[in-house]
Amino acid sequence: MKRVSVLLFSIMMLGVVALASNAGAAEFSQCPPVYKDAGCQFLVTVSASGVTVAQDATQEAYEGSDDALIGVVNNTSGPLSSVPLEAEGLFSFDGDGLCDPGEAPVPSGCKPLAKQPDGEAVPSGTTCETQDGYCGFEPPAGEPAGLTFEGLTIAGFASNGDAVTGYEGPGVWFSGIACNDSSGVINFSPALEPGKSAYFSLEEPPQGQSLGTSNSSGVTTALSASTVVQGTPVTDSATVTGCTAASAGGTMSYAVYSNPTCTALVTQAGEVPVVNGVAGASAGEAGLAPGTYYWQASYNGELRNAASKSECGTEVLKVLAPTTTTTAQSGAGVTGASLTVPAGTAVTDQAHIAGALAASATGSVVYHVYKNSSCTLEAAPESIANVSAGVAGASSAVDLAVGKYYWKAEYSGDGVSNAGSLSACGSEILVVARKANLGGLPSTHKCFSKRKFVVHPNAPRGVKLLSAEVQINGTKEKAGRLVHGGITVSLVGLPKGTFRISLIAESSKGALYEEVRTFHTCVVSKRHHRK
Repeated sequence: MKRVSVLLFSIMMLGVVALASNAGAAEFSQCPPVYKDAGCQFLVTVSASGVTVAQDATQEAYEGSDDALIGVVNNTSGPLSSVPLEAEGLFSFDGDGLCDPGEAPVPSGCKPLAKQPDGEAVPSGTTCETQDGYCGFEPPAGEPAGLTFEGLTIAGFASNGDAVTGYEGPGVWFSGIACNDSSGVINFSPALEPGKSAYFSLEEPPQGQSLGTSNSSGVTTALSASTVVQGTPVTDSATVTGCTAASAGGTMSYAVYSNPTCTALVTQAGEVPVVNGVAGASAGEAGLAPGTYYWQASYNGELRNAASKSECGTEVLKVLAPTTTTTAQSGAGVTGASLTVPAGTAVTDQAHIAGALAASATGSVVYHVYKNSSCTLEAAPESIANVSAGVAGASSAVDLAVGKYYWKAEYSGDGVSNAGSLSACGSEILVVARKANLGGLPSTHKCFSKRKFVVHPNAPRGVKLLSAEVQINGTKEKAGRLVHGGITVSLVGLPKGTFRISLIAESSKGALYEEVRTFHTCVVSKRHHRK
């Protein structure tokens, strides 16, 4: 049954020409007589300006039904090694090829093949002139060994073991037959030099006048990441798809756009070669500012495969501004990175998010407090606080047993403008000491004008104190071994006001004891001082 098909050829530039028609003798002698045809039914001319297809209306299907005899002429300035074709049913071979058209004549050079399609030897005495079947042309030297045609009717196997459809002309071999036998590549071995021609046949005639790029292709891509922190290199990779993509060459170009229609170019990301349908990766893009970007890969096409692009919007990259997270803990009215509090004191942690776009940051912060400096043994359940307009909520309060603890805060990032970040483990240390009445600090009931004095902490029963530390409003003022059982507290330089003084004493066994007093400093008048 004859079906209407379109023959499509891939070339850098394609032109559309009218079909020639001429009655009488065969117009195109590039093909030999085959049964009902005295010459080519169709002639394909490849030139520098494109491809033209002409039809000799005086020639019909050479076997009287649908098989078409086709010639190709190379009118370019260089050798022509192949031509791809694509149209419905072109390669649906049914056995009546050039060397077995039904009746004579058959082309010169047809010969019985070595084996039948079932692998049995072709009977001796078989001749192509008597149309006994199992005939074809010997595969040319340039045809790869072991060539097969899965699912196609073949005339048999040549002496080198390759399958032969019987539709190949001398020096011609088929490859890449795919897409329900609708596309394939006609290869010439040796390549056609300028002015030379070759011939072959197809199951369906190339009806109609439409020309265009053959072997429709597409491009699939894969970004190395979809969300990155600014400064992180990102690459794209691409693969050509389609019936003959496995043999695709040419080049692939990558580009980055700022809009989902890929019209606002941000940067070109390089051009790389395509080998067997696979393109090299793009250049690593690390200089993109925070924002949303759309990548697109463009295949330039070549003889076997049409030019194509990946679909814009399928590859979206978010570049986030880097952030830093620092923390400050608070307890007993004091805030600091390092803090010592007596047992029974509630302590909270507060994260601070910094970065170029941190003022708009949202998301959340997870707070952890650990027993060890490597931050692997949690001392209390984690707590979560929201981040709004760059401000993080505080952690839940913890009331920990005597010991040393380490805070860590983890900012999630907002996935829009700001990347996540972690505070450094060990950057914030909490010491919970035994609450004690060391008796070393003077009374705080009145305004305290004396700015420097020695305190002698009293050790609990059975405890030997070796050293002490003095903190003023959470900041270490002095620390060292006790001298004659005492240590100096200096308030020199402090303005008039209220100050929290902590005396932290360490025993010979490493235990910590803390006493906290509040001092009200004042300035003694000169008149009172003279007295």
